Amino acid sequence: MGADRQEPPPELSEAALVVYERALREHAIAHDPDVPELTTLVRFGLLEPAPDDPSVLRPVDPRLAEARLASQWRTEAWQLELQAAEVEHRLAPALRLFMTEAQPESAVPAVEYVHGMSEIRAFIDRVTGEATEEILTAQPGGGRPATVLQAVLPLTLERLNRGVAMRTLYQHPARFNAPTRAYVEAVTESGGEVRTLDEFFERLIVIDRSVAILATGEDRTSAVVIHDEALVRFLTDVFDRNWQRATPFTPARTGHAPAEVMPDIHNMIKRLLVEGLTDAAIARRIGISERTYHTHLARIRESMGAQSRLQLGYLLAKEEAGRGEPEPPEQAG
Repeated sequence: MGADRQEPPPELSEAALVVYERALREHAIAHDPDVPELTTLVRFGLLEPAPDDPSVLRPVDPRLAEARLASQWRTEAWQLELQAAEVEHRLAPALRLFMTEAQPESAVPAVEYVHGMSEIRAFIDRVTGEATEEILTAQPGGGRPATVLQAVLPLTLERLNRGVAMRTLYQHPARFNAPTRAYVEAVTESGGEVRTLDEFFERLIVIDRSVAILATGEDRTSAVVIHDEALVRFLTDVFDRNWQRATPFTPARTGHAPAEVMPDIHNMIKRLLVEGLTDAAIARRIGISERTYHTHLARIRESMGAQSRLQLGYLLAKEEAGRGEPEPPEQAG
């Protein structure tokens, strides 16, 4: 019935508080796994093993423990949401077997795969060319290559000119890419809508709310095509919810882009830092190069008055706890 996940710790009992008070007075307490109050305090993060002696537990500032728990549960929530968004990929083998056995051979399969970049592009061109009502597209990462945009622009304008509604979702860094801005300007002038979001999302195309296409594999050289009504409806709902939270991308307001999206980008970096992701992973999630990421990181450190990465992590944990302005840790050296 689903993957196990860590449950919230129980309420703090009076006995546990007495043990915690003793640890505060004595600055440490012996670790005895048979004492339930110690187990509870460790689960809360109010006690942790001493670096030099795991048999001894030292007390932890409740504000820091709160920040750690909140970050952990937010990470678990994000992982569950990601699993839900990938449900069609997980169920694809079973669905393929079911459709083979339960449906006549002439029926359209609920799930099918397309392999190879040229085959995927040809398939996308064909099904979007057959669209009569709406095309939804989610393109993660930063700006797209100029050659790709030049190739797809005539096809996009053709769909718009014959009355097909088109909504496209990028990540915020796409606003700072000149070829992407030029493409968006041409698309929006013809009636298309484009927005950007700070969060990572999967590459997705939905045609007339009846067919969905998802990239699969690390190299993105395969795609899964979803015909199942329930799965397509689910993916469309995911897109719509992201769309509602996204910021309109208006090339005419290029000069306003930093003010409109930079706070979102910096807040996203802060959240991912608190969650413990590496610099390389954060850059990929946001859709920027590592060089650009480190420029943003330097600005965040400067804005928070942090002199080192360690101090920045400390300040972010305190900020996450929402307990006011913390005292910064002493600098080494």
